[in-house]
Amino acid sequence: MRILLSIASWNPVSGGPFFSVGNLARHLQDAGNTVGLLAASYPHCPAHPAPEGVELFLISGYRDPLLRQTYLPGGRKKIRQILDDFKPDILHDNGLWLKLSHFLAIECERRKIARIVSPRGCLDPWALQYRNWKKKIALKLYQQKDLEFATAFHAASSVEAQNIRTFGLTQPIATIPNGVTLPTPNQEQRTTNQEQRTTNNKLKTALFLGRLHPIKNLPNLLRAWAQARPENWRLRIVGSDEVNHRAKLQALSVELGIAETVSLEEPLYGEAKEALFREANLFFLVSKSENFGISAAEAMAAGLPVIASRSTPWNCLEEHKLGWWAEGEPAPLASAITEATNLPLETLQTIGQRARNYAAKEFSWPAIATKMEAHYQWILNEGSQPTFVV
Repeated sequence: MRILLSIASWNPVSGGPFFSVGNLARHLQDAGNTVGLLAASYPHCPAHPAPEGVELFLISGYRDPLLRQTYLPGGRKKIRQILDDFKPDILHDNGLWLKLSHFLAIECERRKIARIVSPRGCLDPWALQYRNWKKKIALKLYQQKDLEFATAFHAASSVEAQNIRTFGLTQPIATIPNGVTLPTPNQEQRTTNQEQRTTNNKLKTALFLGRLHPIKNLPNLLRAWAQARPENWRLRIVGSDEVNHRAKLQALSVELGIAETVSLEEPLYGEAKEALFREANLFFLVSKSENFGISAAEAMAAGLPVIASRSTPWNCLEEHKLGWWAEGEPAPLASAITEATNLPLETLQTIGQRARNYAAKEFSWPAIATKMEAHYQWILNEGSQPTFVV
């Protein structure tokens, strides 16, 4: 198959989709498909190299900082050229609202190219309400029609699949989680690192890794941390700043009297990111809304227990004793923090090993890519309907 994956921008500051789409592209390519990546590139967010063997098509644009709006001059003409050259059998678009997706929807409909849409959480209730005046305009102008003319959808969780149905869309939905790459260091090395850090510094580390954005519910995490005030623990909040949220979080940590135990840090990638997981003892994903939450899966793959909010699709933490699944308000989060941080280090590591085993079974990239390929083949009438498509 010739598969074209599209995404708003090809830069890690975009968050989880950069990593999940990139890994999907690489594993689909490894399975014998011809895979291309299509993205916009902006001066404030330049494109990174594509995964090995995957062709990257870029459309240059710019961002108006006052209107906070992106533009793609000549974008539709460029998309026509890319589709003419690549000749995809199927297009898999990731995300909503942007003109890149709209131009692709028009051209796919005109050319009768099958188009799969991964909303990437954009149809979740909280996401629809955030700055909803822009989204209401977009829905009336183009987005509603673009969704209705999609061939099928991909949801990363059953929660996201239900949100797609609640929105009124009736096309087939494939529910396939995002995948993760298991870290190379073994559990024994992790244990050595953690014991050394705990012995030398008398501190354990709780970690949040992701965009600093209101949807991530970080003010409530800080309030919960202030209520729990775990002894000999620190909280590291690591990620790219959006809508000046870092400054608000910094001010709140000072107001709550926890600035000495909380650090707000710039994003890290590659080996530096893996080191963050190796050095941590506990992980947080307490968002107001998540279609999946790739950082939680990465933390589990790295052998970390996770505390997640019930507005994320991580009920497996509770069902399989992999961490804590709590309401996202300060009091229940504080209760989970207190319970987790009062456990012996060895117990946390045992929970983390269960989480790693679960991630290895459920989120391996070769298995995820095989499912996605089966979904594509069914859409193209080249295979039977998979059980995960409804």
